[in-house]
Amino acid sequence: MRRTRRTLLAAGAVLSVATTSRSSDAAERWVDRPMTQHRLVFAGDVGLGVGHFRFRGPLNNDVSNTGLGMNLEGALGVTERLELGFRTGLRFGNDGRATGADSYGRTLWTETYGTGGDAVANPELRLRWVAYSGSVAEVGLDGRVFLPVEDGTRFGVMFGVPLTFHVADFARIDTGAYIPVVFHNPAFNGLSIPGYFWFQTSERLWLGPMAQLRFIDPGGADHDAHLLLGFGLGYQAASAVDIKTMILFPTVDDDIVRRFGAGVGVQFRIGE
Repeated sequence: MRRTRRTLLAAGAVLSVATTSRSSDAAERWVDRPMTQHRLVFAGDVGLGVGHFRFRGPLNNDVSNTGLGMNLEGALGVTERLELGFRTGLRFGNDGRATGADSYGRTLWTETYGTGGDAVANPELRLRWVAYSGSVAEVGLDGRVFLPVEDGTRFGVMFGVPLTFHVADFARIDTGAYIPVVFHNPAFNGLSIPGYFWFQTSERLWLGPMAQLRFIDPGGADHDAHLLLGFGLGYQAASAVDIKTMILFPTVDDDIVRRFGAGVGVQFRIGE
C-alpha cells in the first residue's frame, strides 16, 4: 500500500511539473505579445508569396505578370527590449522578379524598401529597441539598413517609431511612422504610416484588416500618396509555431498600375 501511494504521489508530481512547463513555455496570444522577441529567443520566418502586376497601356497594350517568391527572415531577442533581425528574399523566374513576389511572403508586414529586380533580394539588417512598455502601449525605435547586392541598387536606411496598443483583452493595434531613404541620385525617400488592426477570435486565432498610407518621392519629384489595403490572419499551430497569411493591394488608388498579391508563412521560435 505504501509503495502504491508513493508511486501515485510521484506520478502526480511529474504530471504537475510537465503541465506547468507546457503552460509556461507556450507563447502569449498574439494580441498580448510584445513588439520584440523575448530574451534569447530566435524566431525564423519562411513565407511563400505570389504577386500580380498589370500596367494599362494607352493603346490597350497592357503588360501583365504573375510570379512567385519566397521571404526568408530571422530575429533574435538580445534582451527583453532589444531585437536584432535579418531579411532577404528569393524570386522565381522573370515574373517573380518583376512583381517582387517575395515581399508578399513577408506575412503581416508591409514595409519593404530598397530592393531591385534580381533573383535574390537585397539583405536587410534591422535593430528594434522598446523605449517604453506599459500595460496598454509600447513605443519603440526601429533602424534598418539595406545592403545593395542587387544590380542597379544603392545603399539605403529606414528609421521608424513603431507603436503597439493592447486594447482590452481581445484587440491589438500596430502602427507608427517609418522613413525610408535610398541613396540614389537623386535620393528615394518617403513617409509610411501603417496600421494593422488585430482581433483575437480564439486563444490561437487572430485576424484583421491591414492598411498603409505612403508618401513617396522616387527622386527629384513631388511626393506621391498611395493607399495600401489588405487583410491578415494568423493561427498558433503549436506553442512555438505560427502560421500566417495575408492578401495585399499596394496601390488601390492607382488607375494605371494594378498590383496585388497574397502570401502564407510559417514562424518557428527556438528558446521560447
